[in-house]
This record gives sequence, structure tokens and C-alpha cells, in this order.
Amino acid sequence: MSNLQKHLITKGECEVLAHEYDTSNYAAINKIRPSAKPDSKTYTYELEVLQDYINLIRDGLEKEGVKNKGIKISLGKYPESGFTDRLDPKYKGYQTVFFTAVDLDEEKSKNESDKKKGSGGLPGLDFGQLCPP
Repeated sequence: MSNLQKHLITKGECEVLAHEYDTSNYAAINKIRPSAKPDSKTYTYELEVLQDYINLIRDGLEKEGVKNKGIKISLGKYPESGFTDRLDPKYKGYQTVFFTAVDLDEEKSKNESDKKKGSGGLPGLDFGQLCPP
């Protein structure tokens, strides 16, 4: 059974979090970027893509015998060159978020360098829509 209710927040709470980010982290990031190119701050994915990814990692983690399955959302930044030709060129140099499968029991016990490895050979998820640009 899901404990979804523990994780839901109101629209007002969403606005507080967004405001805190805008006035602190986002402001600091944009101080070092060209003024005409503020960094991305929202990331949109199609619901069906997210559901398909959830299904993929649920099945993959199940095959690995993982009981406490999760998704890690990490911050990243697209390099200016040499990443992949699937990247929309307008996103080069912008921050992004990406998703990886995680065994939540292992996540609690590993050190920081081990946590970056993700879970098994399961792929991560990226390439949503960034705004801006």
C-alpha cells in the first residue's frame, strides 16, 4: 500500500518551495551565467514516458530481487560538447534532472561515492523539456 498522502503538498507549499529556490539557488546560478541565458528551472516529462520508466525499473529491480524499490532524481548539467547527438543543441550548458533506479535499502547504507552508481544495469531517464530555454 502506498503512503502517498505523506508526500503530497498543497499548491501554497509548492509556491513557497519555488520562491525559496528562485531567491537563493537560482539567483546564485544566474549571477555567473550570461543575463540573456538564465539557467533552466523547470523540467517536464510526458506522463506516459514517466509511467513507462516506472514500469521498466520496477520490473528490472524485481528481477534483481530488490524489495524496497525507488527512483533517485539527480541534478546534472549538459556539457557544451561530446555528450550525445540525441541532446537538443539548445540545451547545451543548461542544468537538468535525470532519474535512476535505486534500491532504497542499499541507498541508506552506502557511502556517497557508491550511491552515484545507481542500480545494476538499468538505464536512467533524461531528455525532458527544459524551461528556459
